[in-house]
Amino acid sequence: MFEGIRSFLTPSAKRSEEDEKLDEALSNASHLDHYFFFPDQADADRAAHRLEERGWPIESVSLNAEMEKVQLQARQPGPIENLNSLQTELDLFADEFNGEYDGWQVPGVTEDL
Repeated sequence: MFEGIRSFLTPSAKRSEEDEKLDEALSNASHLDHYFFFPDQADADRAAHRLEERGWPIESVSLNAEMEKVQLQARQPGPIENLNSLQTELDLFADEFNGEYDGWQVPGVTEDL
């Protein structure tokens, strides 16, 4: 009897439109682009080699002049599963090469979100 009243009185968090768009993009994604920053080219090259061994093509390696770091973009083939644990794994991976994991995007979809 009180279940209906409890659910009515218990506030539920409303997801933002942006979060819903991200969820939809992830569920339809055939791949993700992941971004890393490294202090020098040698560290970026070593990390790129390891990602390629994993089957992730390297999309670009460039100098980010503003940050004075080398930016590495790698593409993860899909399907996309367990994103939270993958992000933790990629944080640790970047640490191995003195770098930083900067996050992910669904190519062509989430750049403006």
